[in-house]
Amino acid sequence: MSHRGIFGFFKKRKQVKSLNQMFTSVMADVRIFEQRQDYKGAVIASFGGLANIANGLLNMSRAPYETGREFGFSVANRANISTEVMDEYLTSFEIARYTDTEIKYDDYQEAIQRLDICFRGIREQGVELVEPARQQTKKPVKRRKIKTRG
Repeated sequence: MSHRGIFGFFKKRKQVKSLNQMFTSVMADVRIFEQRQDYKGAVIASFGGLANIANGLLNMSRAPYETGREFGFSVANRANISTEVMDEYLTSFEIARYTDTEIKYDDYQEAIQRLDICFRGIREQGVELVEPARQQTKKPVKRRKIKTRG
């Protein structure tokens, strides 16, 4: 295996690890709502997670004028996710977000299963397309000029 192949393998492995970390973080946030039995909040939080992962891996951010549904279908097209699955997920999100309908545990589980399918689609497409966005870990240090006596 050439050095390019080895480095490409490690780069892809790092991207998959990063996606898995992002997915774990999203699901941890969703589980907080689940533990409180706030299934409506969990479904709404899951959409935020979908948007974060699409931004991090596909370099797609939701425009201010774009509806959640428009954004979801843009993600589906980019990541080769079935429009039927995305439509069902977005319907669950819209019911949770915009209506007073009670979201039961079974409704929540169905939404999360569809979200998982979406994450798998993003994983398959995103790892190939874009390296995950990196956030700066340290603040830049401002250097002061020191006056010398001369």
